[in-house]
Amino acid sequence: MMSFCISALWGFWILLGGWVTAHLLHSVSGENLLTSFEIRHGYIYPPSVTVAEGEVMHLRLLVPMQEGDRCLYREPGSPTDVDVHGVEGSSVRGKFLRFGDAECSIRVNPVHQRDGGFWRLTLVRGTERIRGVTMVDVIERPSVPEIGIGSSAISSLDEISPERTEYCFVLRQGAASEGANSVPMYERCNLPLSETDPTGAGVWSVIAGVQGQMREMTYGIHIENKEEQIVTTVHKESDYHVLSCNLLYTKLMLKFCRFVRLADGLGLNVIPGIGTPRYGYVGAGFERNECGLEILGPEGLDRGTWKCLLGYGDESLTKVSGAIVDNSDINPPLAIMRPDEMVIAQNGSMTSLQCNANKPIDYCWFRGPHGQFYSLSESLTAEHGHYWYGGVSLEMGECGITFATIRDFEHAGEWHCYVGSGRVSALEVSATFQVRISSTQMISQQEVVEASLEFPALLGCESIPRGTPLQYCRFVTPAGQAFSLNENITTDRPILERFYSNPNHNLAKGSCSLVIGSVRAEDFGEWICAGKIEGHPMEHIYGIVLHNRDERAPSDGEPELSGGTLSAASISGMVIGAVVVIGGAITIGYWQFRKRLHRETVAVNEEIQMRTIETPEVVAGTGQRISIISSESGSSSTNSQSNLQGTAL
Repeated sequence: MMSFCISALWGFWILLGGWVTAHLLHSVSGENLLTSFEIRHGYIYPPSVTVAEGEVMHLRLLVPMQEGDRCLYREPGSPTDVDVHGVEGSSVRGKFLRFGDAECSIRVNPVHQRDGGFWRLTLVRGTERIRGVTMVDVIERPSVPEIGIGSSAISSLDEISPERTEYCFVLRQGAASEGANSVPMYERCNLPLSETDPTGAGVWSVIAGVQGQMREMTYGIHIENKEEQIVTTVHKESDYHVLSCNLLYTKLMLKFCRFVRLADGLGLNVIPGIGTPRYGYVGAGFERNECGLEILGPEGLDRGTWKCLLGYGDESLTKVSGAIVDNSDINPPLAIMRPDEMVIAQNGSMTSLQCNANKPIDYCWFRGPHGQFYSLSESLTAEHGHYWYGGVSLEMGECGITFATIRDFEHAGEWHCYVGSGRVSALEVSATFQVRISSTQMISQQEVVEASLEFPALLGCESIPRGTPLQYCRFVTPAGQAFSLNENITTDRPILERFYSNPNHNLAKGSCSLVIGSVRAEDFGEWICAGKIEGHPMEHIYGIVLHNRDERAPSDGEPELSGGTLSAASISGMVIGAVVVIGGAITIGYWQFRKRLHRETVAVNEEIQMRTIETPEVVAGTGQRISIISSESGSSSTNSQSNLQGTAL
């Protein structure tokens, strides 16, 4: 309201002064000045002025003075007109006639804040008055930005313009001001970057003209090439925590912010103005590239490690970067988070292996099953070879390797991944996982499944990539019987009274799994698991071997013995072998060795007696082997039995 009144008053004085002046000049000079430049633009010049404190201000009436004319001025807030000639040559306020007696004018040197407001000049010619009013706005003296050669280097994205810049030139220090760099910039000073000078690193000179000041501002700046980065902070209070991720050194603007709790994978889409009873946004807005997560009453998993992922860009580009935010009450050691124990892939396809840490890492690398060494960095991209870095950033603790083509003979087997962070420990952290590769888009978790007669067994396969939906799946037994599986085939409605679907299998998630209720002898051998993936014209198959865990491989041409019965020849051989060993020990004369062998012989005799008492029917009924236990031997039953068989041979 005050500014409106001042403007209205200012306009009134200008109109009044212009009308009076035009009327008087017409009567005095006899000329029609209504069409002249001075009449159309006002007699006082300038009609308004913005001047910096400490500068010199010039005001004048655009009317030539004649002999006998007087020039008066009135300061803002003063009711009195002062004759300019009365203060000429004095030090009062520093006001003087500007250019002799040519015009009614004043010069104010220096200008202070109190000089802001309406100034009035009056030309007195006899009994006539010619007046003009100027609005004066006094501003603070513009200052050089807090940058310079003596200060720390800044990024090329930082502001290098003084306040109220009207124009500027930005040149390499020491370079001639010619060519494209000599063209002035308006309102803002920018680095004139080019393809040959994309970062602007080095020392530059800035020459700027600013509002309210005649003298140009000249200063130097030191530009450092600072890459985009995310700065994280954690602020903790007793009843709330704030986790912040701020994006620096970029001209792009934040589009989205996501926080992920590593302990359980909880993801939060953090948006200004939206939240839950416990989580909400904190920050100065996406426009300032700030994203913070407020956690009210943090407890349990909240007090752990989080990841923030920031998406930023413009209409044509979106980039994603992130960082780790540690909200733990204690400093956890560097660790690899939830590594995959097994990775499945199709031979000849593009495949990624992941190994992510709970802290920012400096580097990571992989060791393949044949001793291959794969060193990674974020700058390693697909253009550099047949493998490249496959994570978001090392700063997020993400280590990944992507192979353009994965091969069974080269990449299948046991892998090791290693991550290192000099900020945490000099020791690297590693994890081990298996890579299994199939020639088709179906694969099983195990190539050989161990099972026992009359016990249940589980067979299954899944699609590649993992989770790709299956339209159907089916199995073929070693005997050639074939059947399909679906959710209707359950324990209550099995196929052939023994086969039904695993309740945990889900065709929509690419999983096909079969339960054999009771394994029979004809079930041992190679099974075929087949499935048709959605969108594929043909089905894919994979072979699985069901092996009898109770079978033992024959040794030196001897037929394998089934059940828990041993032959008389084996028993005699064990006894004879024990006697021979004892005899040799006596011959050598090792008393302690002989005592130990004697105890073993007694144990063998006791076992023979037990086997003689055990009837074949009972043995066949139990279907289990009899363990031989030595009273002083620390070996397992299996080792003892193997040793005795070796002795018999």
